[in-house]
Amino acid sequence: MPVSRTAALPRTDPYVNRGPMQAVAAFGQLCLVTVFIWSGVQKARDLRAFRRHLTATVPRLGRFSGALAAAVPAVEWSAAGLLLLRPSEWAGYFVAAVLLGVFTLYLIGLLRSNPAASCGCAGADDTPVSGAHVVRNLLLLVICALTWWAAARSAGPALSEYAVVAAPAAVFGVTLLHLGELASLFRTTPVT
Repeated sequence: MPVSRTAALPRTDPYVNRGPMQAVAAFGQLCLVTVFIWSGVQKARDLRAFRRHLTATVPRLGRFSGALAAAVPAVEWSAAGLLLLRPSEWAGYFVAAVLLGVFTLYLIGLLRSNPAASCGCAGADDTPVSGAHVVRNLLLLVICALTWWAAARSAGPALSEYAVVAAPAAVFGVTLLHLGELASLFRTTPVT
């Protein structure tokens, strides 16, 4: 009985068993990396404004608002770095999921207590928190879970797969991060 060529190749061959899971994992990783880097840069650009935002939206922080304002971008960048390095990507998925979960709870709390406040997702901007921000975070949590699942079911993306999905993943990540602002463009204001 003839043996197929692919059955005789070692599993480490980069051309064997390359399927859609690697592309899904690469897209999700780069999307999450873009979101965390972009969000962290936006917050770090004006750390004082971000600190004021935290003090205004979570008054119980008191003097710890400065430390938290500095820690949030650092943890976001750490999550992005962990997502890019093998085998620490598993820690990156965990940190990303925890961050997104905490941010989602924070947004839900803001929606209930102070819906006119900015979400602070991309630093201290003027866009009031909305359901679009919560939906965005839930989508990012789904992306994180799907990416984690895809990476677990594959040997991991090759550089070529990262190269193919880098631009679309970055554009998608930045678009998701600014989903609240985009949604506000389509809201209609009643004319009186």
